[in-house]
Amino acid sequence: MKNALICIFVFFSSLAHAQYQLIWDDRIQQINDAVTSMRIPEAKRMIAAERKTHPKNLCLDLLESHADLYELFFNESRDVFKTAYPMFSARIEKFEKAPQNSPFRDYGLGVLYLSKAAVAIRFEKNLEAAWDFRKAYLYFKDNRKRFPQFSPNEVYFGLLTTLLGSVPNNYQWLLNIIGMPGDINGGISMVYKYIQSKDVNNKIARNVAMLVYPYLLVIFEGNKNKALEFLDKADYDFKRNHLHAYMATNLYLGNQQAKRSVETAEGIVKSDEYTDVPFWHFEKGFGYLNQLKFEQSEKEFLQFVNQFKGNFYLKDAYEKLSWIAYLRGDQQKAKAYRNMVLQKGSLVPDADKMAMRNAEGGTWPHPLLLKARLLSDGGMFKESLDLFKGKSTDDFESAADKAEFVYRLARNHDLMGDQDIAIKQYNAAIAFGRDVRDYFAARSALQAALIYEQRKDYAKAGSYFKTALSMKDYPYKNSIDQKAKSGVYRCNMALKSVSGKQLAD
Repeated sequence: MKNALICIFVFFSSLAHAQYQLIWDDRIQQINDAVTSMRIPEAKRMIAAERKTHPKNLCLDLLESHADLYELFFNESRDVFKTAYPMFSARIEKFEKAPQNSPFRDYGLGVLYLSKAAVAIRFEKNLEAAWDFRKAYLYFKDNRKRFPQFSPNEVYFGLLTTLLGSVPNNYQWLLNIIGMPGDINGGISMVYKYIQSKDVNNKIARNVAMLVYPYLLVIFEGNKNKALEFLDKADYDFKRNHLHAYMATNLYLGNQQAKRSVETAEGIVKSDEYTDVPFWHFEKGFGYLNQLKFEQSEKEFLQFVNQFKGNFYLKDAYEKLSWIAYLRGDQQKAKAYRNMVLQKGSLVPDADKMAMRNAEGGTWPHPLLLKARLLSDGGMFKESLDLFKGKSTDDFESAADKAEFVYRLARNHDLMGDQDIAIKQYNAAIAFGRDVRDYFAARSALQAALIYEQRKDYAKAGSYFKTALSMKDYPYKNSIDQKAKSGVYRCNMALKSVSGKQLAD
């Protein structure tokens, strides 16, 4: 009798599992478009309504997971994390029981594991993230073999292949052993090929592809001009797709286009259909600060620190508030904001580490250098250089200020296209800053490398990339190292194809 009951239980359990469906129809695509436009409240209402008629369609679980990823990544709520993070594992269990004859099964598992890994990194669960990252990679890899015509695989597999390609060459053997070889150029090409595709599945992962492709060009290919040109020519809707608008705002900020970043952020459609993201205020705060519009900038940064419930970039925001007060001559307020740097936020992002280091150091940046930096970061190169008229390294006392002065000159000339002048000044900044615990020497080596790479002088470019990697113990090292490692990889590939030579690791 006992055995009979067990058999009955197993039978009905297997029957229930067989009822799971993987249906991607027009309605699912509409919900997907809402999620990947940051219309999360609207998407969740649509998911709830669709579940009433198709409760076994696991594509709804996949979209719900994607929505959780964006909310957790941007708003970083620990209360939401406590309930939402376990749901990733619950959805993975359901997908493992889904029909194996559908390309959406392993594709969904790959997306779920990758989303879980991204959230884990955000909440400092790095070991879990590493394992989930590997599982995601293997699911996409296997799914490409089983369903080679299922093109959405290319977006995520291309992304992961690119990320793995930035691992230094002397560790690539380990990736090969565990079946995870990287390839920066190949990975980026996969994503672009999907964007250009016209097959029946070209909408499924399009918004994700359009989100990650410009970042891949900037960070791993080192080609900001190509990325910015793509933003101009591709069919983005920055007013209605907040995810794409945020990406563009972020890239404009990071590539000396402060005015454009603010215009993009201010131009988004605002309604209750979209998730409220305090990071918009953070981005606009930077955009105004890099134009020396202190009143508008302070207002935006204050809105960010008052609304944001997470920890990332709080220290950075409070430091910028302290700079605004400092440059306006209000030292009391500047000190009050600096105290908040010491008390709030985390030490995970490089920018927060830098803010903490500056606050603990107790010194203030040279006001002239600070203004020149902000104007240069905003794309106002001539105005930045004008501040330095009649100045030389003799006008600055500390080695760090001397190094920064030369670096700022180099950076402005570089961004204005005066590359020969820039290279001389980058070399001077490397010499002045090599023994200074700041990023000017390493960043100068990186920028000089990029100039030589653009000129196809790969041996000299590789030498400068390696110089950047050799610098120790300075702020933004993680970010600069990642770009330099990608640069060494690109130069190795170029030299290998031209003459069979290769840079030493």
